[in-house]
Amino acid sequence: MRLEHFNHVANLIGLKKKSREAVWLMEIDGMTGYAASKQLDISQSTVSRAHARFRRALNEINALSPFLPL
Repeated sequence: MRLEHFNHVANLIGLKKKSREAVWLMEIDGMTGYAASKQLDISQSTVSRAHARFRRALNEINALSPFLPL
């Protein structure tokens, strides 16, 4: 995933800075939610919720992609 696409999805769902960084660490760098939460000094719950919201948004975008004009 390119940074541009990642930021677009993150902006659509309103991820805050640290949550966005945590999701990036998980999605792009392959870090666990626990490790991302420790590195950024935020709760695991915050990371988990942000990641779930991001994945849900991606799944919805992918489901709609056949119907979007190119």
